[in-house]
Amino acid sequence: MNPIDRIEALFLQTFNDKVLSKAERQELQIAIAEAGLDQRKRDILRSKVFEIASASAGASNMFTMDWLEAATRLLEARETHAEKTVGGSLVYFSPGDDCLNAILSQVRSATRTVDICVFTISDDRISDALIAQHRKGIKLRILTDNEKLLDAGSDIERLYKAGIEIRVDMTEYHMHHKFMVVDGKVALTGSYNWTRSAAAYNEENILVTSESGVVRRYAEEFGKMWEKMDVFG
Repeated sequence: MNPIDRIEALFLQTFNDKVLSKAERQELQIAIAEAGLDQRKRDILRSKVFEIASASAGASNMFTMDWLEAATRLLEARETHAEKTVGGSLVYFSPGDDCLNAILSQVRSATRTVDICVFTISDDRISDALIAQHRKGIKLRILTDNEKLLDAGSDIERLYKAGIEIRVDMTEYHMHHKFMVVDGKVALTGSYNWTRSAAAYNEENILVTSESGVVRRYAEEFGKMWEKMDVFG
């Protein structure tokens, strides 16, 4: 799905749900920022937003006007909580939902593969998105550490039961990475733990980059670890 179609689909989803929540606004902000839209593409999306509003006679006039105003403001905004670096990468910080939404945005953008290498996963919002992508036929692989595997709140068992491939570092040392490679084209990394407490309380960061050399190195490292770690289950 190209960036414009994806953003249009997100707008349509919020309209059909009859709500444009804070989390959905942030997801749209991230998608718009990552798409790097020029004025022509913003104008195309603005037209699509008006088409969505005008074609939906079942919605109340008040909701339609409020939604249309919010959608237009999102397309007009030139800045979000994500900040572009000189190299075109995106950076996010917590506490708050910016890091979480960056992860969700990248997971949902996948069209082929998602390779995840994290110390732990205990945020159900992330796990829900991973399972949803797996059910769509996206190939997911997860590497994690044995120490956090059976912690209260860990979602690894749930992800395994959903059919996602998982391998575990069973050595006496720690696999402490926190990175993800999407479709072999985008790498996401940073200190951010994939937990609810990281979003709610922790001072953390995430960086998302499509710089080919960086993505390739993360993909290579994932491949090396995948071959030597133990199959879960």
